[in-house]
Amino acid sequence: MFKLSSEAAIDGIISVENKFIVEYMPYADGDYVKVYLYGLSLAARKADPDDTTERLARRLDLDPATVAAAFEYWEDRGLMTKLGDDITYLSTRTARPKIKKFDVDKYAEFNRLAQLSVSGRQIAPNEYHEYYALMEKFGMEWQAMALIVRYCVNLKGDNVACQYILAVARNLAEDGYRSQSDVENRLEEYGVYYNDLCAVMNAFGSGKRPDHEAVKLYKKWKLTYKFAPDVILKVAETIKRGGLAALDTKLTTYFELGLMTYDKIDGYETERHDLYKLAKSVNKTLGVYYENVDPEISSYIKPYLDMGFESGAIIAAADYCMKNGLKTLPDLDTVVRKFFAKSALTEKQVKAEISAENKYDGAIEKVLAAVGIMGAVNASHRAYYSKWARDWNMPQDVIEYAASLGAGKTLSYLNAILSAWHDGGVTTVEQAKAKNTAYKEVAATSPSDNTVVERYTADELNAMFTVFTDDE
Repeated sequence: MFKLSSEAAIDGIISVENKFIVEYMPYADGDYVKVYLYGLSLAARKADPDDTTERLARRLDLDPATVAAAFEYWEDRGLMTKLGDDITYLSTRTARPKIKKFDVDKYAEFNRLAQLSVSGRQIAPNEYHEYYALMEKFGMEWQAMALIVRYCVNLKGDNVACQYILAVARNLAEDGYRSQSDVENRLEEYGVYYNDLCAVMNAFGSGKRPDHEAVKLYKKWKLTYKFAPDVILKVAETIKRGGLAALDTKLTTYFELGLMTYDKIDGYETERHDLYKLAKSVNKTLGVYYENVDPEISSYIKPYLDMGFESGAIIAAADYCMKNGLKTLPDLDTVVRKFFAKSALTEKQVKAEISAENKYDGAIEKVLAAVGIMGAVNASHRAYYSKWARDWNMPQDVIEYAASLGAGKTLSYLNAILSAWHDGGVTTVEQAKAKNTAYKEVAATSPSDNTVVERYTADELNAMFTVFTDDE
């Protein structure tokens, strides 16, 4: 039982007469019905920005020629009038179809054969009228139309819709198949594909019989794309949902990529699955989520693998980033390329680099404790320490002495002290103490608050992977 809700009954409703639905809609092309209904809603809304043929076509994703043909179709049936750009909808009760007289004798045999094919129901006069109109429009022989009716009944049964028969006939006519011999040869060709297509549809669990559109798709895969039947069948077996549309999407993708054998297709899908799995593992490790990882794969994951990185190495790099507060893909990219520069491409090599870097975390922790900075050692801390210990050759005891002077301050403050000592040639604690005057000058111009502010600079990121040797 069908009924309108109370809200729908009073809000934004357009009136579509039952006579249109029962007597006109079943025989009309689906796109023509879309045009009729959308146009009717525009007529009801008035002054709508879509109220032009061009905008209507774009909104319905139809070409303007189809929209124009739809208007002509409904005008012929007396449901609207068109004067210039103005289209007026008429009531089905007062519709005056354009009189089209057909030669009754000319189509008498067609009528007989069509009714013999559709033995389970009586063909209505309106349905015959649609067949006559299509044959007249395209110049199709009645014998060809009779073959199409029989073909559609064989596919769909006695209850096959007039709309389906008209769609098949229209497709054939538009492709240039209009004579009895041409249509007969074409339908025989479809019969050959039909059997193969049954196996394909069974492969992905469809219980339906192939129809005309399905056969057209199969022909495209086999003749245009030139896929072997066994390849089409094997790909069909991988379809979990989506049916023929999903299969068409896959085969079109493989065709565009030049993957014509199943071995190449299987290799591509295996690699694609592995790439998706790796991308999601990297994101999980970083603590981020992207609904669509395709851009990430093309810009980051695939290039890393092409550079020679193992999957485990990339995940290890992501883990390093997460532990050091670097949680974006550009951060990961900087880290991965640092490992690449050090020829660390395997998981073992990457972890060795990280271990070497962490070797001095104990010394860094002492400095942080002296300054009063709480928390784990991170990349910024290591960058500072690398500058002091490696670039400036400051001994650990000198760094710790500077930290005691900078207690309660920031690493920037400590860096200022050590920079002054470096410029003054200080290499021992004794020399540092002797430079007390220089220290006071620095202290007088440095921040005195206890706020800890740490920022990453390009130099700091570049110093993140400094590896100290035992000699250093």
